[in-house]
Amino acid sequence: MMTTVAKTVERCNRKIKEKIPENLPMAKYKRRQLLAVPILLVIDILAFCLSIFLAYGVRAVFLPVIITSLPPLLIVMETIWWIPLLGGIILIFEKSYTKRGTFWQEAGELVKITTLTFLIATCLLFLVKLGNTTSRTWLFFAWVFSLFIVPFLRYWGKMILAKLHIWERPVIILGAGKTGRLILKALYRERTIGYKPIGFLDDTSVIHLRPPEPLSDENVPVLGCFDEAETILEHTGVRDVIVAAPETPGKSLVQLVNRLQQKTNNLLVVPDLFDMAMEGAEVQHLFNERTLVLRIKNNLNDRFNLIVKMAFDWMISLILFIFLVPIVLLIAIAIRLDSPGPVFFKDIRIGKDGCKFKCYKLRTMYCNADQILEQYLMNNRQAREQWEKYAKLKDHDPRVTTVGAFLRRFSLDELPQVINVIKGDMSWVGPRPYLPREMKNVKGWEDILVTRPGITGLWQVSGRNEIEFKERLRLDSWYVRNWSLWLDICILIRTVAVVLKGKGVY
Repeated sequence: MMTTVAKTVERCNRKIKEKIPENLPMAKYKRRQLLAVPILLVIDILAFCLSIFLAYGVRAVFLPVIITSLPPLLIVMETIWWIPLLGGIILIFEKSYTKRGTFWQEAGELVKITTLTFLIATCLLFLVKLGNTTSRTWLFFAWVFSLFIVPFLRYWGKMILAKLHIWERPVIILGAGKTGRLILKALYRERTIGYKPIGFLDDTSVIHLRPPEPLSDENVPVLGCFDEAETILEHTGVRDVIVAAPETPGKSLVQLVNRLQQKTNNLLVVPDLFDMAMEGAEVQHLFNERTLVLRIKNNLNDRFNLIVKMAFDWMISLILFIFLVPIVLLIAIAIRLDSPGPVFFKDIRIGKDGCKFKCYKLRTMYCNADQILEQYLMNNRQAREQWEKYAKLKDHDPRVTTVGAFLRRFSLDELPQVINVIKGDMSWVGPRPYLPREMKNVKGWEDILVTRPGITGLWQVSGRNEIEFKERLRLDSWYVRNWSLWLDICILIRTVAVVLKGKGVY
């Protein structure tokens, strides 16, 4: 009897070994991973040093006429040499080198940590009476530079370490269904996370899955089923697992997680909570009931947050307004020379709480655009289907002028909306300003009306006009439920890149 059981186990192990990827150098992975933290720590310290040197250059070279000159660099460094080390210590304390997240999540954490570092440093310098040898202007510039340099160097440092397989950790995904594929796609897109999928575990008969092109040309095999998880982890040596099987019954999922927890170092569970608000969500425990509770915040229902968002909008608008005036004047001349009609176009849009407002734009269409559109859709079936699906014309829009096409290409037609922001009708970042005729399709997504529409938004940086109308509503709704000031900053930065590429514009 025992011989039969042993043979069965051996046969099962042999089948599993045949599926496991060859040349999986776990020992080499572990040795290389030991280098990741010290290398990243050195990169961060160098980033702080670079910020300090650049700040000294700006303060000593460009501002001595306005403000008295600084002491020599060596004397200054004798006073503040410890600031980069302080930054490194705080980064270690905040577990910045063990977390694995997306670039924008990590950048937000680094901005907070660098700000905290310079606040502590400023307090210490003046407490020990070293303020006379340390310029407050220089400290301010050092902090500002660090907000960009530290995340930038951390990103490229991780990208290089990932290519050298130093920041890379093999991971097995439990669940080869839709959720598992989404996780696979995310891991290939977000290289700085550092997880390399080596296989799936699933209860289906699928043999191989290919990552969505052009993410990778390599096959990610299904190594076995959930019941074989412990054996496969033992043979591969992998200690990082992502459970992406939300369709599994709750009790079975808990049993599976409890089994794997003993065999793994990092176990990530992806719950079936897609599109739920997650910004600022907090995990709490009920010990006696042995359960988890998620605390979800409504950030845009907080008066303080609304004031912060409005102040942020006004600050950006007032800074940019002076620079935008001459640009708009030049564009106005080009519009008048290109086609007859007014320079500005006023369109009625739906704002906060469903109130209508006049949205200002530079004119990009002929004055009889409605008649041109009606005639074009009547004679072009494909264009009519495209209009019904996207509420836009992708291939050719006969209403758009020559100058208008250029303005749309770089979103220059939206520059006058700065006036709407100053008036309080719009925000720099927010849901799309929908037309009154589109409101019949907004039913079920009314939460997008709780805040002011934006010049740009999540829909803008996620594909612009290539996104279907219902997907735009879903993205706008997600933005409202997950708003944060950092999310607005991220979207603004990403908007610049999207506009320069000109992708999804028509």
